[in-house]
Amino acid sequence: MSSDLERRLEGFLREAPEPGPEVGERALARALRALEVPARLPRRRLRAVAILAAAALVLLGLAAGSLAAAGALHVSFGHPRKHTTAPARTLTLPRGADGIAAVVDGRLSVVTRGGFRLQGLPVTAAALSPHALYVAAGIGDSLVAMKPDGRHAWSHAAGGKVVAIAWAPDGLRIAYVVKGESGLVLRTIWGNGTHDSVVDRAVRRVTPSWRADSLAFAYVGAGGRAIVHDVFHQKSMVVPGSSAAVSQVAFAPAGSRLSTGAGGKAVGWLDGAAAVVRGDEIVLTRAPLSVRLQPLRLGGPILSFEASGSTFAAVVGGHDPRIVAGTAKTFSPVLALPRGARVQAVVVS
Repeated sequence: MSSDLERRLEGFLREAPEPGPEVGERALARALRALEVPARLPRRRLRAVAILAAAALVLLGLAAGSLAAAGALHVSFGHPRKHTTAPARTLTLPRGADGIAAVVDGRLSVVTRGGFRLQGLPVTAAALSPHALYVAAGIGDSLVAMKPDGRHAWSHAAGGKVVAIAWAPDGLRIAYVVKGESGLVLRTIWGNGTHDSVVDRAVRRVTPSWRADSLAFAYVGAGGRAIVHDVFHQKSMVVPGSSAAVSQVAFAPAGSRLSTGAGGKAVGWLDGAAAVVRGDEIVLTRAPLSVRLQPLRLGGPILSFEASGSTFAAVVGGHDPRIVAGTAKTFSPVLALPRGARVQAVVVS
């Protein structure tokens, strides 16, 4: 982990505006309504249990009011469970990763190398900052970011459901997609919750991908074509030769190469190699000589694929649905999925 990056991010997040007192009050009220406690308890005891439990959720969960839609939630600060080869019942940290987050059936699970674990928070999208120093999530109609221990949290009213989030490699900006009354809107915001602005008022529901220098990111416009937005010059340009059915965009971890997947095809970059999902395997090709490496076979149809540096995470379907994560050399199941589960996002850092 880069200590310099951590110091820069913490200093930047200290500038975040403090949430108003009404945020905590709304979070407490909603948490109280969401709690399920036995009806047979005496009324006085029922109220006491509810208030204590809701307060604990507010303090441990998001500290700045991000329990706007809280339900079943578990938070712990012990050491992460050891890596195993058997499918995990709870999300397990893969080897080589600083953190992993998964949104399954609208519930967020997060595990970081520092020992933080969160399970069951209702969200609409989620992302990890570089080195998993911070977590960003769509909760209610807000974009919320926090350090895993709850410090330096902020909440920004997004004007709709946040459906996709991408954190820049330098951690200083976030690009996110909001589903509002007029459709899907792409916005950017500084990593401390300030300087929010609209980039495009008509886009597709595709997670943006930042260029390695954090000065540009790719997204998919309403017409289905890949577009690159230059945040320094505030200009956007359609990628030449882009098809009209782009379903995923992925910038290389170094340089400015961009991969696009069309028609639902998953693409990405793993250990500097371009990755394309074909059925039940991940095909890796290393530039500039287009050398094809040994494909990764995950034992079932690969439904989605995300990578960060040398670590990847993939959703595998079939008779044994699961999330598989790790490196190109060592990978294994990190979460067993129930049949019919909807995986909205899986990200590693």
